[in-house]
Amino acid sequence: MKNSPKPDRSSKTGQYVLTSGRGAKISAVEGMKLSSRMGHILEQSLQRGLSGDERRKLIKEQAQKK
Repeated sequence: MKNSPKPDRSSKTGQYVLTSGRGAKISAVEGMKLSSRMGHILEQSLQRGLSGDERRKLIKEQAQKK
């Protein structure tokens, strides 16, 4: 049997789910890319298993340090 493709919409809300991979593709079309510094921050947040709100807080803190 074939594996069914992953749905584009959330089964709970019916809204589209924007993953980091899809976001990166959209940004690439717009000509934007992550800086090495931001890529490092995002990698750290994934390794630490942070939620979206915690990641946003970390990014804000890093931006204020700059």
